[in-house]
Amino acid sequence: MKRFFAILIICLIFVPSMTLAQDNSAGNRVTGIVESVMREYRDDRGFPQAEMRVNGYDGKTYEVDTGISANMGLHFALRPGNRVTLEILTNEDGSQSVYFNDAVRTRGIWWVALAFAIAIIAIGLTRGVRALIGLAVTVAVLFGYVLPAIISGSNAVTVSVIASLVILAFNMHLTHGWKRETWTAFASTAAGLVLAWAFGKWFISLTFLSGLVSEESAMLYLEHINVSVDMSGILLAGIIIGTTGALDDIAIAQGEVVAELRKANPSLSPKELFVRAMRVGRHHIASIANTLVLAYAGAALPTLLLFWAIQSVSVLDFLNTEAIAEEIVRTLAGTTALVLTVPISTWFAVSLDKRG
Repeated sequence: MKRFFAILIICLIFVPSMTLAQDNSAGNRVTGIVESVMREYRDDRGFPQAEMRVNGYDGKTYEVDTGISANMGLHFALRPGNRVTLEILTNEDGSQSVYFNDAVRTRGIWWVALAFAIAIIAIGLTRGVRALIGLAVTVAVLFGYVLPAIISGSNAVTVSVIASLVILAFNMHLTHGWKRETWTAFASTAAGLVLAWAFGKWFISLTFLSGLVSEESAMLYLEHINVSVDMSGILLAGIIIGTTGALDDIAIAQGEVVAELRKANPSLSPKELFVRAMRVGRHHIASIANTLVLAYAGAALPTLLLFWAIQSVSVLDFLNTEAIAEEIVRTLAGTTALVLTVPISTWFAVSLDKRG
């Protein structure tokens, strides 16, 4: 364990430093370090802006004004030592104009990852280490299989189901052990995935969702994938993948409840065992609904605020907007599948209980 901590800390501190120390210049974009902030001011609209001197990794020094950049109005609170990227444009007369492009967040992301890893390992111990390995596998499956497969034209729903099953099979057995209870929980999650697919497809059809409501979806459809691809299928794939992690939690939790009840009272009949486990499961159901609704509401908060701020829009028009309807369907399709997975996982655990 000590060796693992040492390796983790070395990777999370020195790897990002080496990465950021490289010259990240690509075409007309240059990465550099803020040498000084010469002036801070507010523009005509009241947005905070800054004039600063930046030492580029290309060996040159640049002076930029965020007030005339594409990101004008976005306040980054930059200070000397912060890393930024600049956009260098060549004018018709051969001169160059320099604009602030963005702040470099890589080092901050590594520190966030370090804090997350330490918390997981400190509380989960060996299981925490396994959870981090499982997380790495999940990311590898998403970026190594799901994204390339969908972009290349494969059926998004089929890809998402296969990926979810692979992720669940690996992570559940890695984290909880290669045992009968884990296989039982995996079977329950597979049933839950089928439910997520069924309810997602049904709800999308009922509400006439196109999957093209966001700017990102429209850009993806028009510029990066075959126009024959059904974007509502990508929306359904997102619902399936988003439900996967919670299915794992429910199936494992209900399986453990059944096992502990059996240990506490070996004389319970299968029916009594199911009834008592479901009492706990109902509490789980109550928390599941709130958890997913709040998670999706938090992710969609800017959209919700935007439409709510338009006073001329009625509540019915607000709900009828595709952006809002899409979030409602995401939430309710996933939650419905999760709720029904509780009795399914409980039934699987009770049915395969040897002592019953």
